[in-house]
Amino acid sequence: MARDKSKTDLPQLDVHALAQDLPYNLRNIQALLRPAVDDIREEMDLKAGAIGILSLVWLNPGVSQKDLAASLAMKKSYVATQIKHLEERGLLSRKQVDADKRLNALTLTAEGHSLIARARQLTDALNDRAMTGVSDDERAAFFRILALIQTNLRQV
Repeated sequence: MARDKSKTDLPQLDVHALAQDLPYNLRNIQALLRPAVDDIREEMDLKAGAIGILSLVWLNPGVSQKDLAASLAMKKSYVATQIKHLEERGLLSRKQVDADKRLNALTLTAEGHSLIARARQLTDALNDRAMTGVSDDERAAFFRILALIQTNLRQV
């Protein structure tokens, strides 16, 4: 009887220079995370990017839609569509900024706060699972480096 191949039965290929290739490694990490992230989004009935949008609004209440879009590696039109959808679902509130009628200040509704609290629980658990065996110092260094890489790439 043939047994199912588990993830530990994968062939150990020599990746040579790819071991230090950012696109190669990030693509693999993203592919490995995708099923768990999709499960979280499905549980909450959210589209791709919505957890990031809600998280940033949660951390920055009153953020302008313009500043939010600039902070995300997403097209402005996609962010605008997401914000409209999240507002229609009652998760997000938009209010025109008195000083500049072209800007919308974004805040979470009570339902939005409840949903993001649950999303953070699930994503924190996923982070912890992915970082098993990584020390607190290594984890902090990893995220500092990721932030620096993002800054560098935004300047390209």
